[in-house]
Amino acid sequence: MADKKHTRTKLHEHSAENDMKYKGPLNYQHFQMAGWACIVMAVAVTVIKVGGKIDASVTQEYGKIGEVLGYLSELSLPFLLLASFSMILGNTDGFKKQLLKNGGAAVAIIAVTLGMGSRYFIGVLQQLVVQKDEVVPMITDMFRIVKPEGFIAFNLFIDLFLCTLTLYFLNARPKRVFTGKKLIIFRCFVILPIAYEAVCLWLKIQSARGVLTLPLWSFPLLSMKPPMAILMFIFLCFLVKFREYRFCKHGRTHEEYQEFMKSNRNSFHLSVHMCISMIVFAVIDLLLTVVLTYVLADNYGVINTATGEIADEALTALANMALGIGIGNAFPMVLVAPLMLLFSYNRVPKNKTISMLIPIVAIVISLLIVLEAMRMGVGMMMAGKQIDLNELVAMLTAM
Repeated sequence: MADKKHTRTKLHEHSAENDMKYKGPLNYQHFQMAGWACIVMAVAVTVIKVGGKIDASVTQEYGKIGEVLGYLSELSLPFLLLASFSMILGNTDGFKKQLLKNGGAAVAIIAVTLGMGSRYFIGVLQQLVVQKDEVVPMITDMFRIVKPEGFIAFNLFIDLFLCTLTLYFLNARPKRVFTGKKLIIFRCFVILPIAYEAVCLWLKIQSARGVLTLPLWSFPLLSMKPPMAILMFIFLCFLVKFREYRFCKHGRTHEEYQEFMKSNRNSFHLSVHMCISMIVFAVIDLLLTVVLTYVLADNYGVINTATGEIADEALTALANMALGIGIGNAFPMVLVAPLMLLFSYNRVPKNKTISMLIPIVAIVISLLIVLEAMRMGVGMMMAGKQIDLNELVAMLTAM
C-alpha cells in the first residue's frame, strides 16, 4: 500500500489546539536594549569623529573602534522598529500609546533643536558679528564642507512614528467615521507616512547632488535611518495584512485571526519571514550603493570618459556620500537576521518596568560619554597652555 502523501496544513486551518511548542527566547525588551545600546554607540562615534578634528591622535587611537561602533550603530532603527512592531502585534502597547510616545518624542526633539539652535547658537553668533543676516548662510556653507551631502538627520523618532503610523493605518479598525465600506478610505491613508519617507529620501538625494540646499531648520524633520530598513518594515506591515486576508478568505473571522496572532506558530512564521526579508533587503541595499555611487560620479563628472573608471579618492568620497544619504547603511541588518529565529513577538518580558528604564539609562550613559569627552578635549586643547593660578588670582585681585 502506497504511503499517503503528507499535505501541508494551510494558514486558515491552524488553531490553538494544533499550535507548535517552540517560542523564541528573545522578546521586544531585548531588542529595546540592543537598539538603545546602538544609540549610545552612535554618540561615542560622533565624539571620536569630533575629537579627531581637534587632535589627530584621537583618530589614530580610537579610529578602528569608531568604525566598528559606527557599523553597529546603524542597527538602532531595525532593533527599535522590531521592538515597536512586536509590542503592537502582541497587544503589549496599543497603537495610541505607541503613536503618542514616538510622536511626542519626535516633536520634543524638533522643538528643543530649533529652539536651542535658533536662540543660543545662531543668536549668539549674530551678537558677535556685524553682518547678522549672513550668519545662517555662512553656517550652511560651512556645514556642506564638513558634510558633503549637505544635511544631518538625527531624529530617530520621526522614523519610529512614521512606521507606527503605517502599521496603524493598515491594521486599526476605527469605531467611528471610517466604518463599514469607508474603512478602505482609512486604509488608503497609509500612503501619507510612506510619502513622507519618500520625500525625505528625495530631498537627501537632491541635496547630495548639489541640486538644492536644505535649510538648517529642516534637519530635525528629516527621517533618519536607511531607506531599505524602512522599506523592509513597510513590507512586513503589508505581509501581516496579507496573511490576515489569506486567513479570513476561507470563512474565518478577524477575531479568530487576532487569536491566531497570539499563537507560537504565527510568531515563528513571522520571525522566519523577518529573517529572510532582512537578508534580501540588505543585499538590495548593497547593490543600490554601487548604483547610486556611479550616478553621483556621473553627476559630478569624475568618471574617466576614456576608461569609464573612477579615481579611488573620488570613489571613496562618493561612496561616503551615498552612505550619508542612507543607502548602504542597511547592510548590517544581516547581523540581526539570525537573531529573528530566536525572537518571539508575543513573548512577554518578566519585568515590564525595565522598558521604561532602558532609554533613561542610555541617555545618562550618552551624557557621561559627552561630558568625559569634553573634559579630555579641554585637556588636549590646553596642553602646554595652562593658566598660572597665581597670576589669575593676582589679576582678579587687582580688578
